[in-house]
Amino acid sequence: MQPSRVAGPVYIADAAGVALQQPTSAQLTEYVAVSQLSWRDWGGPTARATGKLGGPWCSPKCSDDPYDATLTLSGLEQQERMAYYRRATVKPTKPEALPAAAVNVQFQGIRLSIPDV
Repeated sequence: MQPSRVAGPVYIADAAGVALQQPTSAQLTEYVAVSQLSWRDWGGPTARATGKLGGPWCSPKCSDDPYDATLTLSGLEQQERMAYYRRATVKPTKPEALPAAAVNVQFQGIRLSIPDV
């Protein structure tokens, strides 16, 4: 088997360390949540989805009207008989529309955990 190929299922671990496969929503960090995800790619070196972005920095607006965004996962790492994405980047469709509180939130290069196997 070639090292660049992934064997077994591919997951992302949310902020609580729960393994998810092509989730429709995920809490990436304490401050960054994505929802209504529609996946374009999954299982390769990168995974991409469009969806909604929210978090405590945009309450109460995000409860009713979260921001459009693209989620990109990368850093695929093999673990036993499965693989996990290690990094996430969330790109708001209209960054200028985010509230001032978003300036302190990390949306790029988010490090994702890998549950103990």
